[in-house]
Amino acid sequence: MYTLRLNRIIGGLLVILLFIGLACSLGISLNDILKSRLSLNLLLQDFIFSFLRVTIIATFAWITGILVGYLLHFSQVINDLLLPIINFIRHISPFAWLPFAIIWFGLGELPLTFIMFITLFFPTLIAASASFSNLPREYLDEGHVLGATQFQIFRHIELPLTFTSLLNLFRIIWGLGWTVIIAAEMLGVNSGMGFRLLDFRYLLKYPEMLIYFIVMGFTGIIVDSILKKIVKIYKNKIY
Repeated sequence: MYTLRLNRIIGGLLVILLFIGLACSLGISLNDILKSRLSLNLLLQDFIFSFLRVTIIATFAWITGILVGYLLHFSQVINDLLLPIINFIRHISPFAWLPFAIIWFGLGELPLTFIMFITLFFPTLIAASASFSNLPREYLDEGHVLGATQFQIFRHIELPLTFTSLLNLFRIIWGLGWTVIIAAEMLGVNSGMGFRLLDFRYLLKYPEMLIYFIVMGFTGIIVDSILKKIVKIYKNKIY
């Protein structure tokens, strides 16, 4: 326990040193940050917009990725047909789709949602399909011997046994979404942390940018810790 606390203290100090180094490299002093005219209401509004976008899109991409991943695992025919297309699309950078997203959907929420979704959906799909494929065969055979339907096997055997890894997968894609949202919010929306950072960059408001960096970093740490705790609780409940 003592070692764990010491490691956390050291980790916190390293984070502080990182931001001090970043501030010094930009010529920003603590006084500059304190004198910043950044509105807390504006910061809170941008944070809420970005957080909700990431959480909603990540949840949707996670659920659909699991379902399609299971479909690829369940049917070899579908896997053979779709996997080449999936691999082709997922190896194209999501940001390469930016001009197409704007042409198809215009500016605003729709192109942002599209970019975020394809960023998070394909990693979820591949990882979920691998999780289902790596299950011990004897559990599935026993379910078939007992007369369970495929849906019952999925619900009572495959999903519970893979759910720990699927929850960990959500941790990963939420964190990925939290980093991608900054670039995605530059697609014509007028709210969110990414939109505001772009605005600050044009106006050379570096102290305000640094404050947003701090909020983003600590939000990621807090959310990841919460999700990690949820995974641990579920794992202890199962085992």
